[in-house]
Amino acid sequence: MDWEVINGIAGIISSICAIISIGYLATHKTKPTSTQSSNILTLDKLISFLLACSGWVLICLSFLWAFEPFGTYLLDTEYKQFYGVLLAFPALIIFQFGYKVMQKQKT
Repeated sequence: MDWEVINGIAGIISSICAIISIGYLATHKTKPTSTQSSNILTLDKLISFLLACSGWVLICLSFLWAFEPFGTYLLDTEYKQFYGVLLAFPALIIFQFGYKVMQKQKT
């Protein structure tokens, strides 16, 4: 599969996820309940994570398409480096979330 196709698919999926996330957060009204504070992962947190990650992918793809930091023709190793940057942000967020959960359970 060509890397251009993968870029296009990643951009389309990220755009759709960002639109859905923004629509959900804009229209959903939270009602505070006593059980909501005991949940580790809520739907609002999941949607916010989806929005942040899809925004990150769109930022990275826009940077790649607009500024062409690797030149007009990318090698396979350069694409692997680029996708490593794309995947680093969601992995970092998941790590931070898990660390905070462990800290809360410790206290």
